[in-house]
Amino acid sequence: MVKKLIVLAILAVSIFIQTPGVWAEEDELTQKKRTLCEEGNSTACFQLGERYRVIEQDMKTALGFYIKACDSDYMTGCTNGGILLVMKGTPYSKEFKQARKMFIKACEAGEDPSCFNMGSLYYKEGRQKKSLQYYLKACDMGNQSGCAKHKRLSR
Repeated sequence: MVKKLIVLAILAVSIFIQTPGVWAEEDELTQKKRTLCEEGNSTACFQLGERYRVIEQDMKTALGFYIKACDSDYMTGCTNGGILLVMKGTPYSKEFKQARKMFIKACEAGEDPSCFNMGSLYYKEGRQKKSLQYYLKACDMGNQSGCAKHKRLSR
């Protein structure tokens, strides 16, 4: 009985190893999204980022998918990826620099949360005038948190 279990385990592992592109515990839908992402589908990349951030709680993998989504002009991927980078970094770090690029890209495309986050990033770096500009830009797009921050910092 034990020998049969060992043989089955070895067989299962060998099948997994021989199947390219299949990650452990991925269902068929996730595998399909991974393939689509690798082919350049920005929505699939973003959805995988969400899966790994929310369900798997694997921020490193999620960040990789958000960056791919952002590079393919999926702006919410830029916003979410930038947030993960800010959480990982410190003011003036390489993570903050990469987050800044992602936030600016999304903000210029009309993504108000990225404008707000850009204001917060500049504020953390001690650059209040720059932060006010981005909070105001977020406010002008209808972001109430941006309005509140701009009002508070303008006193």
